[in-house]
Amino acid sequence: MTAIKHALQRDLFTPQDERLLGVVHIGKAGGKKKKAIICASVTTERPVEVFISKIKRAEKGDTYKKQKVWHLKELKVVNGKEVGGKESTEFDLQFEKNFKWSATSVGEKHNFLSCLWKLCHRYLPRQQKPAFSNVPQSILEVAVAGGDTTRGGSTAGADDDSLEDYQALTEQEETDLERMITECEFAISDAEAFTNSLSKDLSVLDGQNIHSIMGSEAQVNSLMVLLDNALAEVSQIESRLDEYDHMVGGIATQMGQMKNQESFIQITNKNHTRLLEQLDTLVVQLDLSKGHVKALRESDLRTDSGIEACTSAAEALQEAMEVELPKGLSKLNAVKEQQKLFHDLRQKFAARIFEHLNNVFMRQGSDQPGASLAKQASGLKLPKHFPYHRDLLPYRQLILWLKVADKTKYTQLSTTYTQSLNKLYTQEIKDFMATAKQRFIQQAILDVNSGSGSLQSTSHSTLSLAVPMSSEQKSRQKTLSKKLSSSIRNLSGSQQSLSKEKRKIFGSTQSLAVKAVGKKLRFGHKKRTLGGSRESLATSDFELSDREKFSSTFREVLNELEPTCQDEEVFLTKFFHLNVESADTMMPGGSDDEEDDTDQGIASRKKYQEAQVTKEIRRMMTEIFSVVESELLSLVAFGEDLDPLNSLNMLVVIGQRVSQAQQVNDGSFLAKMLGNCLIEVKRNFDNFIKNKVRMVQESHVSKGKKCGILPFVQDFEDFVGLAESIFRDSGRRTDIDKAYSTLIWAVFETIERVSGDSQKTPAEVVMFENYHHLLNCLSSLKIAALENEKKQVRVRYNENFNSYVTTMLGRPLEKLSNFFEGVKQVIDGGLRPEEVGFQLKYSKQELRKCIKEYSGKEVKKGLESVYHKIVKHTSEADHMLLRVVWQDMQKEFIRQYKDFEDLIAKCYAGSQIKLEFTIDDVLNYFSDIALAQ
Repeated sequence: MTAIKHALQRDLFTPQDERLLGVVHIGKAGGKKKKAIICASVTTERPVEVFISKIKRAEKGDTYKKQKVWHLKELKVVNGKEVGGKESTEFDLQFEKNFKWSATSVGEKHNFLSCLWKLCHRYLPRQQKPAFSNVPQSILEVAVAGGDTTRGGSTAGADDDSLEDYQALTEQEETDLERMITECEFAISDAEAFTNSLSKDLSVLDGQNIHSIMGSEAQVNSLMVLLDNALAEVSQIESRLDEYDHMVGGIATQMGQMKNQESFIQITNKNHTRLLEQLDTLVVQLDLSKGHVKALRESDLRTDSGIEACTSAAEALQEAMEVELPKGLSKLNAVKEQQKLFHDLRQKFAARIFEHLNNVFMRQGSDQPGASLAKQASGLKLPKHFPYHRDLLPYRQLILWLKVADKTKYTQLSTTYTQSLNKLYTQEIKDFMATAKQRFIQQAILDVNSGSGSLQSTSHSTLSLAVPMSSEQKSRQKTLSKKLSSSIRNLSGSQQSLSKEKRKIFGSTQSLAVKAVGKKLRFGHKKRTLGGSRESLATSDFELSDREKFSSTFREVLNELEPTCQDEEVFLTKFFHLNVESADTMMPGGSDDEEDDTDQGIASRKKYQEAQVTKEIRRMMTEIFSVVESELLSLVAFGEDLDPLNSLNMLVVIGQRVSQAQQVNDGSFLAKMLGNCLIEVKRNFDNFIKNKVRMVQESHVSKGKKCGILPFVQDFEDFVGLAESIFRDSGRRTDIDKAYSTLIWAVFETIERVSGDSQKTPAEVVMFENYHHLLNCLSSLKIAALENEKKQVRVRYNENFNSYVTTMLGRPLEKLSNFFEGVKQVIDGGLRPEEVGFQLKYSKQELRKCIKEYSGKEVKKGLESVYHKIVKHTSEADHMLLRVVWQDMQKEFIRQYKDFEDLIAKCYAGSQIKLEFTIDDVLNYFSDIALAQ
């Protein structure tokens, strides 16, 4: 503390001719770190002035600077905050405002308050002394005992002496002291020698002094004479000064009175000047021109010039009402009257704005632009609202003023806007969605009636099977088609009548058309399943065209809805100033005095405000476009009813848009609405996959017919091909890969289950044919997610294929096979190969008998029988697989042939025994049999 006090005295107070008397380290009440120093100082010149200073340490270095300085007479209250004898480091000093601080220790605080008490009692008159409250009486008693201005000059002088700081040594004194200490270093070790040395020096100095005095006796006498003369002159001067003092004694009193009067006049003039300046400023700030008042009361809000004048006047009014008045001026009658005028103007103008814009919004909500229907007739388009937005944007600044001036009317106006626009958008979007559905149904009805596409190219009986209808239904369908065509041709009529006609026709046509298209698709699937044709539900040209039309229409719908919603959201944000910070967007529980100014606090407030703005925008968008989600879900259900495979296209289309919204962290209404639709589409997709798995699991084969490629295997191939064309490079790849895995394992299980049901096709053939088909499918499509399943298919194919080849070929040379098996057993029993021929059972004669039974003709005949069985077992459509089976049987036959030759050469060497046919003969037999079929 002493070092800091010395540094402060040297750096801050000595240059300003002040003495530092009291110091206390303080921080903000409730804080932990020291932030500043409070000092009490007095001037060294008369009259003495006392100051209280707040000192802060510079951020870099050890320098200090004064942050704020108060005069002691500005101090009004000192609150020690020690109630009931409980000590506390906190204390308050009240100047123009109350400052709350906390000292580093109770003792330091007490010393500082005691210093303040002494300074107040010494230098302030009784009427200007501050009030000391909640300060221990012992501190005040000690301070009073230390000095009191009422006890006379001696006491005051003693107190003044006690406040003096010590006098530091000069540089010369420090040098002499250091030299003396250096010369006397031996005093500690040898005190007697040191004493003798001092005595000698003293004797020498005394002798020198005596000689000097004796030598200067004449000079001393002369000096004494001069002193006597000087004393005489001084006596004369003192007597003359006494006369002067007597003469000016009366004048001093008069001059003191004149000085006090001049000071009072200067203070009065200064106060008058400040008052006039304050009043001039107040008049200027609270003044509102007549032009602005007239604009607020009479300007036409329907013209651009009127809107501009009202905007300027409203801003001027708001500035005048937000003027911060000094304390007490708000009680002036003139100020009260002016504020009342401003308040009345604000209320009446807010009512004018509200009434005008409310009428504009109501007209907009009831407006039915006829041009929109013409656009819908020529193409799938939503009416654009740019003209509305363009006409409303000039009122943007007035809406901001209303948001600040009258929050209630602003809220009512925004509610009116959302309700009015909801009516308009509801009508437009419903007509838009009806047109989208009508467009597809119309094409479907035209396809059924005109016979276009692959299904319409079939015979009349086939068409009747696909869409069975009675004569009455056919007549009704033709009538509805004519009405639909007539309605479409008359799209240029009024919107109201057309909308009713469309809804009437659509209500009666939708169910019939959807059922017709659905039956058409199901018939195509049934025909492929029963006949085993390559044409399937997923690949027929007619059905692909239908799905492409729906997918294209669905994309057009989203391409129209997205910019419409985005444009309206941008307009709402701009027009209603939803991105402007207001009291509603402040964090709950926060205040200006307690704001967290750290980077984390600022980021937290900003994040909260953005969330509140997004929430408000989403709320208004939801109120305006309340029909969008239901209509979009209705379109999703419509597409699902037409064809469950439409859910694949919808999943990709909506998933792509939701993924884009997530990448930009878009919390808009459109993103949320599309997210809900994506959930519904994903649910439809999952149900579609579940139904497909269930259909696979419930599949059966006819016991009296050849199996071939199972229908659900072919359907899986078609589904994967279609899905790959839809999901290629899609962000929803995970969904389809998961569906692939679920579906293919159901296919595996069902193949294993139904493989033994057919009486005409062995189980191994059913499995290796279908696994071979799946393997070709997966190899051509190259789906990364099905690599493990692909390996599993290859393993199952190889197992069943090898098992079938081994079983079907068996042992075509059975007696030879039995003979040589016995030979192998004998050799394995320890008999040498060259000794086998001496065994009676395995002699050369027995071997020749066996060989004679298998001539080339007999072998070929046996192979032909095997080939005919393979042809009956395998599918007629897959000749390539038949050749593969036949080639593997050829390899197996040649392997057995070579084993026989090896054993003959090893056990019957030199006997000239050979089979009656060669390997070349075997190759010719297999080739001739394959070519002959």
